[in-house]
Amino acid sequence: METKEVAYRAAMELEETLKKIDQQQINQLVNEIKQAKRIFVSGAGRSLLMLKGLAMRLMHLGYEVYIVGEVTTPAFLSEDLLILASASGETTSLVNTASKANKIGGKIISLTIFPESTLANLSTGIIRIPAYTDKLPESDENQKGILPGGSMFEEAVLLLADSMIVELALEQKVPTDRAFEKHANLE
Repeated sequence: METKEVAYRAAMELEETLKKIDQQQINQLVNEIKQAKRIFVSGAGRSLLMLKGLAMRLMHLGYEVYIVGEVTTPAFLSEDLLILASASGETTSLVNTASKANKIGGKIISLTIFPESTLANLSTGIIRIPAYTDKLPESDENQKGILPGGSMFEEAVLLLADSMIVELALEQKVPTDRAFEKHANLE
């Protein structure tokens, strides 16, 4: 199968995954972003890379945003928002981060496949992304796609994040082409 055909099939599978996400859960995250004093993001592996993309876009819109673990990241406070992404909802480092944030009292929104996971239970809210996982047997609800591993979860996180940016930019009346005025210029 040629790369272009694989990409097309993956896009169709991604469409089906995104259709199943609860809009109310997305609305909660958008509202928490608007109300937060500062926004922190964390994940592991490719999930972290997807949230770094969200952090960059939020910064372009003027939000104060940090990536957990970076040397310039300040202390998390009770008026802050922590956004986490973990397909399993059991990633030890993220569970530890959520536990600390919970004790501090800030808001936590987790993106995960498993709404009953440890991470979800530590969170103020979740966005359940019903992507394929090899942690469950294949079924009508859990069908392996064309892409490897957790790709569908990660790509759903990225597309959902970029889509929220469009909504936030429209509401703030910031044209997305003007948002790039804050883009890095020392590259």
